[in-house]
Amino acid sequence: MTKKFIIAALISAGLSTACTNPDVPAGYEGYIHHVPLIFGKMEYRRALQGPASTSVSWRLFTINIDMRENTYREEFELLSSDDLKVSFEVSTRIRLRPNTVKEIVEDWGSKEWYSWNVKEPLRTIVRREVMKVSATGIQLRTNVIGKRIERALLEKYKDTPIDIQSVDIGSFEFPKEVSQAINEKNAKQQELERQAFILESTRKEAAIRVLEALKVAKKQRIISETLDPLYLQWRGVQVYRKLASSPNKTTILLPSTSEGTGIPQVVADGKRKVLSVEDEKYLREIEKRYMEKVAQAKLQSQSAGMPAPAQDADSDAPPSPPDRDAASSEQPGANSGAGQPGN
Repeated sequence: MTKKFIIAALISAGLSTACTNPDVPAGYEGYIHHVPLIFGKMEYRRALQGPASTSVSWRLFTINIDMRENTYREEFELLSSDDLKVSFEVSTRIRLRPNTVKEIVEDWGSKEWYSWNVKEPLRTIVRREVMKVSATGIQLRTNVIGKRIERALLEKYKDTPIDIQSVDIGSFEFPKEVSQAINEKNAKQQELERQAFILESTRKEAAIRVLEALKVAKKQRIISETLDPLYLQWRGVQVYRKLASSPNKTTILLPSTSEGTGIPQVVADGKRKVLSVEDEKYLREIEKRYMEKVAQAKLQSQSAGMPAPAQDADSDAPPSPPDRDAASSEQPGANSGAGQPGN
């Protein structure tokens, strides 16, 4: 009885040791191989993509390789082309091509594929590309350098299970003198931009003032040409008509002209001021010269994305004088309810 029990225990222990159930998690590929119990050598059986398992089998084992995309970071401290020491970090995103687990295990170092076959070649390529550029150029041309490194890696590993996704350079640390020079350069650039903004604003403000001066000159010209005595008489009639119709009055006394026409006397001796030919020519030259400057300021404002100075229309210029015949026809009824003295 005891012998049978011992034999059964030995058989059970042997079976538990020999029977396996290899498991492959998601994102991995399993290198399924057979390991003899006593004699013989390991044999590859098949590849298994996770998540999966072989179920209970006789002496089957797995080497699981992570096929997902991962980021591998390498730190560098190198001399640039101008013999300045620069510290930075290179982050390389790499994944393994699907259905290549057998090649990775047998030819590329299994789970140590990166440290055995990628790390040192990558560092060599980075050193070769970075040492061609100056210290400041590394930061200013980061994307260009990263693309060069990426192209070199893609060329090296194009027919292998290793798939290079991207290369990024960051975490720059420059020597103290280089950092100081960069800061001074940035400060000078900002000061230049500030001065350019002030100059542009001054030019626009000057253009606005020129417009205002032109508007005043144009108003003065209109007044000089149109405000003659007849026009002032007509305006006076309109004012008195409004006063006559206003409810806030009881009696309005209107002065009469020396001719006894009953029309309010506003100007006794008025003369029209006519601009000379030289005045007209001078005003046209000023207007043409400064309108060109205003147009130039508008173009610069539009290209810079800033609002252009508004050009006011002559909205508040006095109205043109009425037809003298029409004014004369209105004069007899100018009293509009207002009393004439002398009755």
